[in-house]
Amino acid sequence: MHASEARSDSQRAGLRPGTKLALLLLSIVFSIAAFLALDWMVSRPILRRAKAAAKQNPCRVPDPLRHHAMKPNCFFVEHWGHASYDYFTNSLGFRDEKIREVPLTDPRPRILFLGDSFTEGESSWQDGYVGMIAARLPQYDFLNGAGPSYSPSIHLNVVRMVLAKGVAIDEVIVFIGTFDVFNEAGLYRDIDSSGAVAGPQRQQWNISRYARLRFAIARNLLLTNRLVEFVERFLVRHGVYHLATDQWGDEFDLEPVAWTYRKVDETDPHPAGYAPLGSEAGITKEKAKMTLLWQELERQHIPISVVVYPYPSQLVHDSVESRQVKMWREWCQGKCKRFITLFPEFFAIKDSCPKLEPGCWYLSHFIFGDMHYDAVGNALVADIVINSLKGMPPVKVLPMLPSKAGAASSEP
Repeated sequence: MHASEARSDSQRAGLRPGTKLALLLLSIVFSIAAFLALDWMVSRPILRRAKAAAKQNPCRVPDPLRHHAMKPNCFFVEHWGHASYDYFTNSLGFRDEKIREVPLTDPRPRILFLGDSFTEGESSWQDGYVGMIAARLPQYDFLNGAGPSYSPSIHLNVVRMVLAKGVAIDEVIVFIGTFDVFNEAGLYRDIDSSGAVAGPQRQQWNISRYARLRFAIARNLLLTNRLVEFVERFLVRHGVYHLATDQWGDEFDLEPVAWTYRKVDETDPHPAGYAPLGSEAGITKEKAKMTLLWQELERQHIPISVVVYPYPSQLVHDSVESRQVKMWREWCQGKCKRFITLFPEFFAIKDSCPKLEPGCWYLSHFIFGDMHYDAVGNALVADIVINSLKGMPPVKVLPMLPSKAGAASSEP
């Protein structure tokens, strides 16, 4: 009896390491499955309510000239990332602090800002740089004519619309992003000589498997998403510059931005690549549209200014004297009232990060998982633009008087 028990104990002892490993793996798999199931059950009603609240924006509409625009005097609650905020438009259909009627004239100098989503602001009004500038310089009237994916083709039509309405403008400041070449090359097609544009005839997305997985996690598992984001933040903070969290690709090497520092996809259509025009033709078109804009403003004696700013991709791979900076500095010669580059200040922020945390600049100045600035990044933009406006204050443009020939011909 004792011998049999000894053999049994010996057999159990021989199987124990394998059994322990199997039980350990089984318990890990079971724990992960239970955690994901619990996370899904908890997240489902929360995400369902959030989805119901984030209904399709009722204020964004198609536009025959600008491709897309906003309804005048409209209000809705916008959702971006983890944030939600009130969004108002004025009587021109431009984003504003509140719904208001924009008078044709204002005793203050009036500045029209043009740009894409960076300028429109992917945040509350007070946290965007246009809102910050307007709050700190009440002696001027500011109009925000920016919109998502707007580029010079759209800026030109915005200005034409404003002038056609008889709205007095005393300066136009264009915030030109690197994305603009991408949009001019593949997104916007000229329809006719009026400047009206349409979207691409063919589109193609190249979304990575990891990005698809991140979308699935973010849309279904709140706690898991927070845990994954915690790991991503840790890696980025310590200089691991890979973050494929949206449809555009890796935030630190975006294809729409990369034309300033590497070869890009010239064959795939928007938004995967720069077809049909290609990046170089996109640059040519962008400059041509900006020249038309300058000429229209010059006829009205309205000065134009240009601001260029960096994306995370450029802060990782490009330099202070980016091709973007050189290109617009050269274009501005003889045309611009002011040329402002934000590259030096953002590169200085990056260079000031500790050696053990080289990616701290992204966490402190950008919306995580996004290319856009957060409130701190927007404040840096606002400070630089405000300093320029203080150093060279905008002035009222004198109304155009009829020429002598015109006056003489009108006499009886």
